[in-house]
Amino acid sequence: MTRDSDERFDNSRHSFTKTEALAAAGLALGASATAGTAVAQDDEQVVVYEDDYRPDVDFDVVSEVEGGMKVNLIAASGSADDVFDDPDDWDVYIINYDMDTDGPTWGLLFTEEVDLDVGDSESMGEDGVFRNSRLNLVEVGL
Repeated sequence: MTRDSDERFDNSRHSFTKTEALAAAGLALGASATAGTAVAQDDEQVVVYEDDYRPDVDFDVVSEVEGGMKVNLIAASGSADDVFDDPDDWDVYIINYDMDTDGPTWGLLFTEEVDLDVGDSESMGEDGVFRNSRLNLVEVGL
């Protein structure tokens, strides 16, 4: 297998994993959607996939990914050992960016220290750096 084939496989796996998680969250959305208030989170770090990194764009926390789905998502990304020292210490959230469009613009957000709740509103700063460039994971402050 060539390097190009490996990269296509990694991107395909990332796309499949993300789509699977977002689909599952969409099913749970009706049961878990609640109103909330913004939580002050100055300079606390989160991790997102590069295509989910939208600096200075407001997003709402739609759902938390928990249990086996969270573990499977971290493991399927291929980053359990490389990026997430202890996957049990991490929380995974489905977020929806406020893009003024008819359809949702969902993404995945990983955090080890930031306490978020469904309905919270936040935005990411412009200080994003690659936490793992091979996996296209960006670490950024809220």
